Amino acid sequence: MKWLVQEFLNSSANSIRIANALEKCSIDYLLVRVNKDETLSVIDKENKMPLDNSGKVIQEYVLNEPVMVYGSKTFAEIAEDMELEPGSFMNEQFEFDVFRDVLGSELLNQHFVIGELSELEPMADEFFIRPTGNTKLIPGMTVTKEDFLSWKERESKNENSPYIGQSLMISPIQEIEAEYRFFVVNQEIVTGSSYKVGNNIDTTRKPSKDILQYTKKMIDRFPLAKAFVIDVAETKNGLKVVEYNNINTSGLYGCDELAFVRSINDLDFNIGMELKSGPSHFM
Repeated sequence: MKWLVQEFLNSSANSIRIANALEKCSIDYLLVRVNKDETLSVIDKENKMPLDNSGKVIQEYVLNEPVMVYGSKTFAEIAEDMELEPGSFMNEQFEFDVFRDVLGSELLNQHFVIGELSELEPMADEFFIRPTGNTKLIPGMTVTKEDFLSWKERESKNENSPYIGQSLMISPIQEIEAEYRFFVVNQEIVTGSSYKVGNNIDTTRKPSKDILQYTKKMIDRFPLAKAFVIDVAETKNGLKVVEYNNINTSGLYGCDELAFVRSINDLDFNIGMELKSGPSHFM
């Protein structure tokens, strides 16, 4: 397995950790830049400058080889357009309405409403809002009714609003004691950690045996891809699934990047003998 790792945007600790893990495991990878026009440039690992022949380098690099990508949602979408295998593990099941259909009451935010910003109305004096799918348009957060209505009015006057055509999810606020992230490959948990305890970021709490058993049960109930990330919450109403995420774009927190990298590289893929023929993303 070869890898394409998006360059360290804003000194991203996640990308740096993945690159370091690949080097420790002696796994071949290219550091790439996603340009504004969504073409890719190969970045020299020493001088951090783009190569003039990036297009040729990438074409030869991915030819007849299984290639994994790690970086942003845009990068994962480019990998899908290039028809890399495995490339990105994203599929149409990474949506909250699908989660609810499969999990029912096991989903933390089962009582949600989805719509564009212009369509949604406050469901309480304070409520939770986040994008659907795997977009990072805004982080998940709580908003007050007043702030939401002001935000909605402000964006309605913006002809270039980034929220036009984008689905958002709103749901009642849930009391969460702790949240955990697990990386899953071939329906097995390969690494995991806490990422929030109470209202604080905390990657040090070890998941209990009960949490691991519950998570495995939810993985077996809904194995939506060969590799994915699942977030689980401890609540006063028991354990709940927060969401599933694309493994190509998920933050690591306290998870073991070496275990993640090795598990992906142990996957088997049969690659055809011709160059993939998706849209061109080469410089």
